[in-house]
Amino acid sequence: MPAAIRVLCIVPRGLKGRGGIETLFSHVDEELRAHPELGLEMDFLASRGDASGAGWVLHFPFAFLRYVWMVATRRYDIVHLNAATNASAWRKWMMQGVARLLGVATVVHFHGSAFPKPGEKQPGWVPVLRQVFERASAIIVLGNYWREFVARFYGMPVEHFDVVANGVADFAPDAPLPREAGTPVRLLFAGNLTDAKGAGALLQALSLLPADLPGWHMTFAGTGDVQGFRDEAARLGLSQQAEFTGWVARDAILPLYRQADIVVLPSRNEVLPVCLLEGACAGAALVATPVGSVPDVLHEGENGLLIRPDDPGNIAEALGLLIADTGRREAFRNTSRAIYKDRFGLESMVAALKSVYSKALEGRKQRFSGV
Repeated sequence: MPAAIRVLCIVPRGLKGRGGIETLFSHVDEELRAHPELGLEMDFLASRGDASGAGWVLHFPFAFLRYVWMVATRRYDIVHLNAATNASAWRKWMMQGVARLLGVATVVHFHGSAFPKPGEKQPGWVPVLRQVFERASAIIVLGNYWREFVARFYGMPVEHFDVVANGVADFAPDAPLPREAGTPVRLLFAGNLTDAKGAGALLQALSLLPADLPGWHMTFAGTGDVQGFRDEAARLGLSQQAEFTGWVARDAILPLYRQADIVVLPSRNEVLPVCLLEGACAGAALVATPVGSVPDVLHEGENGLLIRPDDPGNIAEALGLLIADTGRREAFRNTSRAIYKDRFGLESMVAALKSVYSKALEGRKQRFSGV
């Protein structure tokens, strides 16, 4: 049996952190621990910690020293760098430099979505990220949209980028669960309560829903100004229909997905959001903006509806259609589950990761052997 590929995976906040990358790799960790025969061994290190804003500068020096020690002493084959824009690019540039110095291949897994627009001044992280890409043994992006976009932005061949779709563990094999007649339609927003995620626009949209719709209940599960949102919901007359839970740990949020008829994400920017994959896994209809690779999981008119960001009226129209039309909503729920099973199972993601690692190591071997 060939030796397992040994990987050190850098995640922003660690596996128990609050974020999509953390959730994604907690799934991967569980899968690899349950199936050692897959031939991947993966350790994890948090690069920025849980601090908000610039607070990462207090965590990173200690994380960096630990990283240097781990790479120098544990004989990894691959360092897997989960990277984004802004400060993340600088952190990964430093970490990649250490790996190169110690002769370890790096695979860059890109999750960024906020790029400067044409004509705007380019921030300092842009050339830094270019160098990170150019020095990597492989680059992973989350969909064909991002493969083409990043390649075009940096003027790099698209062949340099590998597409590996996010995957989530199947926590709802019996989905979609049947709903009892007369029960409220349950909606779920799982994300930070910020304008970038569209939380404010969504709350405004709920206030525009017609009063004669069937009963519904909206759960906002995420961090942010929870009390401020509760106060605004009360002002809009939504206290009985809109619930704000704050941060919900993974073992507690999965039941919310299973109960949800509709998962909503009106973001301005996304890559391939885990919350929509988890919604599809649980057999929920999806309502989201057509940003990034969202259309890979939300097929308009098949398992959900696409909406415009920052447009409460448009969001309300889509939600109203699905709340009122049980037949369409249930058809969307069944199709969501089918799309998840076909494209976004965790097994597919792990197999794709291993393929990228193997290709990166083979390419490195050929370069050093002069083949």
